[in-house]
Amino acid sequence: MWAWLLVGCVTDGIEIEGVEIPEETTEYTYYEDIKPILESNCVRCHQEKGLGLGDFSDPDEVVLFASNMLAAIDEGRMPPPAADPSCRDYVGSERMVFDPEDRDVLADWVNGGSPLGNEADAVEAEPVMTELADPDLTLLLAEPYTPQYADLDNPGNEYRCFVLDPEFEQTTYITAMAPIVDNPNMVHHEVLFTRERSTMTEEELSSDGYDCISSVVGANVNGIVAAWAPGMLPIQFPEGAGMAVSADDVLILQIHYYADAGSVGASDQSGYAFDLADEVDTLIYMAPLGIYDFSIPAGEESHTEGGSFENTYFDLKAYAVFPHMHQLGSYFDATVTHVDGSTTCLVEGEYDFNNQMTYQFNEPISFEVGARIDFNCTWNNSADNPHTGGDPQTTTFGERTDEEMCFFFTLVSL
Repeated sequence: MWAWLLVGCVTDGIEIEGVEIPEETTEYTYYEDIKPILESNCVRCHQEKGLGLGDFSDPDEVVLFASNMLAAIDEGRMPPPAADPSCRDYVGSERMVFDPEDRDVLADWVNGGSPLGNEADAVEAEPVMTELADPDLTLLLAEPYTPQYADLDNPGNEYRCFVLDPEFEQTTYITAMAPIVDNPNMVHHEVLFTRERSTMTEEELSSDGYDCISSVVGANVNGIVAAWAPGMLPIQFPEGAGMAVSADDVLILQIHYYADAGSVGASDQSGYAFDLADEVDTLIYMAPLGIYDFSIPAGEESHTEGGSFENTYFDLKAYAVFPHMHQLGSYFDATVTHVDGSTTCLVEGEYDFNNQMTYQFNEPISFEVGARIDFNCTWNNSADNPHTGGDPQTTTFGERTDEEMCFFFTLVSL
């Protein structure tokens, strides 16, 4: 299966019959020039157990895939779609768009024979933070869980909630958090929320968890703490800010499993990691904005629906937003209209189910009483979208992978 990938590539001096190995004519080498580019732009997805094909932290695989990397960039398939920083700049936005100069360096290196160079000359780039370096608390499922996919109303999908009890003795504040996704091949999303320990039944407290397709919006939920979907990176709150978890609360992790190819019968032991503080100056809350009543007609290549939220409560600041749709999603946008009539772009960009992000703003956005957020989701429900299987169906709101959503999970402070 790898033969076609080897055409035009160099395999570190190994000759392949029928393949002409170019002479090394480039001034660039993997260790000095290519490695830092890939660490900054590609390795967060293209690594062991990552969402992308290949492990781009392995120089041998980089050489193997080099020509394909360049083609993917030139054809616009990589990097994947993300929010446009010209709407609202966010932390790490420079990593979401491939610098044309870096593309030219990669092209020269590929065309010049893809030499590795000397490992001793390796230039280290600041890597993308895909996990917390030294978390104060890590909570995993008590034991590996194997989804049964026994819900006849939701074939191929299972929504399971697990208690992650931090056993805090006093109110404690989350200052950073990162998902730990053990089996990304079958985890569609995770939602972390709080619930009073006294409301939990013995069955719900079991290590096997409990069915919970609607529990995130059901009774006894105090508030959403975090939401994860493929592509998500750790969330780091500003200095002195955090989310409160009471000593009376447990954390509930809802995991949506789906029966992807090869995942049936497999197990998972996901969880979350946290940095903590005993006190903070600013309390952060999760405010989910979304719509439930929509219908995406079969065959529509670009169908847009949206909603609005008027702030009638408190002056707020928005620190981050996580736009969320499912596999038909193609575009999102949200705008704040202030009391004086001026507008502020909150977030806007092309959407990719496998590259979902919580966009953390470099500067928070003021959202005063009387201001309004207008938000829109656009879906591609045509036969050209491979997720329709060439046979698009009218699609409405739902939690399953083959249903759709339109949410903007927004992190705010009062």
